[in-house]
Amino acid sequence: METAFNGFAADLTGPQAARLRATRGVRAVYESHKVHATTSHTPDYLGLTGTGGVWNQEFGGDSRAGEGMIVGVIDSGYWPESASFAPLPTPRPDQAAIDAKWKGTCDVGIEAPVSCNNKVIGARWYNDSGIPDAFPDDFSSPRDRNGHGTHTVSTAAGIHGVPAKSGTQDLGMISGMAPAARLAIYKALYDDGAGSATGTDIDIVHAIDDAVADGVDVINYSIGDDTERFSAIDAAFYNAAAAGVFVSAAAGNAGPYANTVDNSTPWVTTVAASTTDRQHTRTLTLGNGTTIAGVGMGESGVGPVRLVSAKESSLDPNDTYGAELCADDELDPAKVKGAIVLCLRGEIPRTDKSIAVAQAGGVGMVLYNDSLNSLNADVQTVPTVHINEIDAAAVTAYIATGKATASISGSKLEIVEGPSVAAFSSAGPSGLNGSDLLKPDISAPGQDIAAAFSPSIGGNDFALESGTSMAAPHIAGIAALVLAKHPGWSPAAVRSALMTSTVDKTDKGNPIKIRTYDATPLNYGAGQVHPGGAFDPGLVYDSNAQDWIRYLCGVSADRGGDYGLSDLEGCDTIGAIDTAQLNYPSISLGRMVGKQTVTRTVTNVSDKTSTYTSSVQAPPGYSVKVTPARMQIRPGRTASFTVEVTNTGGPFDTWADGTLTWRDQFKHQVRTPLVVHNSGLIAPDAITGTGTSGSIRIAAEAGYKGQLVSQLTGLTAGTSNTVTLHGDGPSWDWSSSNNLPVPLPASISRTTLHVPAGTVNPQVRVTSERPTCSHIDWEDEEGVMECTEFSVNVYDTAGTFVTATVSGRDGAKVTLPQGAGDYILVVEQEFTENLPDGQDGNVYTVTSYLPGAPGSSTGRLTIDPKQRSVQPGATANLTLRWPGLAPGKRYIGQVEFRNANGSLKTVPITVQS
Repeated sequence: METAFNGFAADLTGPQAARLRATRGVRAVYESHKVHATTSHTPDYLGLTGTGGVWNQEFGGDSRAGEGMIVGVIDSGYWPESASFAPLPTPRPDQAAIDAKWKGTCDVGIEAPVSCNNKVIGARWYNDSGIPDAFPDDFSSPRDRNGHGTHTVSTAAGIHGVPAKSGTQDLGMISGMAPAARLAIYKALYDDGAGSATGTDIDIVHAIDDAVADGVDVINYSIGDDTERFSAIDAAFYNAAAAGVFVSAAAGNAGPYANTVDNSTPWVTTVAASTTDRQHTRTLTLGNGTTIAGVGMGESGVGPVRLVSAKESSLDPNDTYGAELCADDELDPAKVKGAIVLCLRGEIPRTDKSIAVAQAGGVGMVLYNDSLNSLNADVQTVPTVHINEIDAAAVTAYIATGKATASISGSKLEIVEGPSVAAFSSAGPSGLNGSDLLKPDISAPGQDIAAAFSPSIGGNDFALESGTSMAAPHIAGIAALVLAKHPGWSPAAVRSALMTSTVDKTDKGNPIKIRTYDATPLNYGAGQVHPGGAFDPGLVYDSNAQDWIRYLCGVSADRGGDYGLSDLEGCDTIGAIDTAQLNYPSISLGRMVGKQTVTRTVTNVSDKTSTYTSSVQAPPGYSVKVTPARMQIRPGRTASFTVEVTNTGGPFDTWADGTLTWRDQFKHQVRTPLVVHNSGLIAPDAITGTGTSGSIRIAAEAGYKGQLVSQLTGLTAGTSNTVTLHGDGPSWDWSSSNNLPVPLPASISRTTLHVPAGTVNPQVRVTSERPTCSHIDWEDEEGVMECTEFSVNVYDTAGTFVTATVSGRDGAKVTLPQGAGDYILVVEQEFTENLPDGQDGNVYTVTSYLPGAPGSSTGRLTIDPKQRSVQPGATANLTLRWPGLAPGKRYIGQVEFRNANGSLKTVPITVQS
């Protein structure tokens, strides 16, 4: 791999990975993680079809929509025989352009090989990780067994006008967003046998690298790992975007809860899932006359018949867990036969539940949510209605009365108010971005989406699927359309055009909802995509790789350790920016107190000199000032402006949202979402001092009116002891201390540590008499340097692994869990360099710091004032002092800032006397 990612995959133990990470010349070592798939009418709904639609207005019809573009899809492969991937008519007017850029191949595979054509021009499959070996039922080729990949591929750029049917259910005519674009398939996920598709970042990174080298213009990534921790995938996508490739990525399906958004770096476009204005509805009528509105597909209904609870119909009365979920072979046919069965959503695919009901003799299913989630009109084996958690309580209570009956109506396709946010769609704020970059960026239809599917398991060539996986390819395909018209635009410019032209209201002019609750930009980003406005957006907010690396440097310094970005190299030269200052088509002030100002730069991408005037819908409780409020910009030129946001009584620790819109005389409307969170306290993340006596001024900004209380712990110089280790460490399984070699070799020290109650921020620091090899600049050193490498592993008293680290320039430090406990500390001298024979010993100093533990305070620490009144946005100046410390020691402690409602922030203190 050398295009989007310069690296290799290796199977390493924890200490080996740590040692490699510390080796000179190694930029980064990323731990491999498993990733998973995250899943008509939408072309009509989004305004692509018809005389006035995008395809006709911008391209002269669907047959040319997306010409010259190559969309790469990293997923579970594709079903090559699907009608959605049939050859395009020839000759193709864009063939020369495709031939000039395409450098890929069609690797047909070994088992059930595929074939390419002028629609699917390339296909690859990956097994660098060995994960396909765990799923032998899948194909050793780009062929898709799971269906997820086929669905996303056809949504992005399947051909136009394909009649779709699932079983006996007519799904209508379907089309991809860019029906004339070419497709390149990268199979890196494999069917796990449980309804999902799984892969690892080893194969994903290889696929990204190949896609960029092959010449794709757009990548769709409907995959996630449910974490924002920076990984090799993020690094590879950085390089892909830097090379000009637009990346559309699924936001995740862990919503509607806050802080669940995935794929949240600023060089990818993060896509939430929304609904359309069509819904297949069914009615559940209970025997007591109660009617409940739900959703479901199928012309036939059922009833009145018995209504039974799946949980109460278990084959094993002592174990009802599987039966409640309507898992296979868990329902008792004697109780279910001829009845409608109430089944809990979750754990297994929804459509598998109705199969289990039918196999047990049931004739209908009521699928219910037990918490806020989407309602999905799936194609089921028996007539099914899907209901919400509120109505489910009424159904459960009715069944409990005994002798319950019910009827399920046939379905109706109804026009409903839209869009709304799908309840499963992951939400911000983004932890990686410190709440200062709005993620997700945009929403697109992702619930009950009809597209091509793999017939390998269920026998259906088409299916309705739901998920942000289904939303992302809508954006990928639409981005391909925009790039086809504006091939010189950067990925950031395309994203800006899409975001600033979205709709953030329903078709009735009302606020967008999640079911019955109000949604916010933290759920849908700038709004639901509206492709027509993206081709002539007027202004764009552009950014490039240099901006993104400066953003990374800012994240690394601020919170990188929590997200795998600590010690980013080169930032002293490159410089850093605060995340909120990144030139982005949204403004998020997630850590504001009182007042904050950001700067944005826009580029006029139209062919006319325009005069833009700003208008602001301020977040409730805030005032917003835009300077200048009016700008004249010539074609191709840029202009900058500042946005000053001031809290004028907005609630504490609560998000509020508004918009900034620029309008010109040519009817351009460039809308930018503005979200604000009035924080409790802005204070340093760490305090460091030097000298036996000294002081530091702390500037703390409060977001509330009241009292700020400072509570100190420490200082403590810790308790030290020394150990002498000899030789190089043996190979052993470090996952448990019970695996330590017996007898213990001279290269390993094993000790125990008791952390008393009341201890805060417990940690252990190990230093070495000799320097560590990985931090010697060998080229600049004269002679031969003697050095060692060592590691520190921590276990609980049962031998279970807790944490570990490897030696660095200043030794090694491990932080223990908060609270009382007993731990096993293992220090291992892993290898030595250039030590004379017989002199392979080295002395290590092990110091345990237990601030707050009885008798631990060995240095005086004061803060003035301990308590003071504060106002929102005002700076509270505090002074921290330490007198009379013993020289040559390292002291640690902490200060906790509190108000009447509890803790606001805890800040570690380090003093080198």
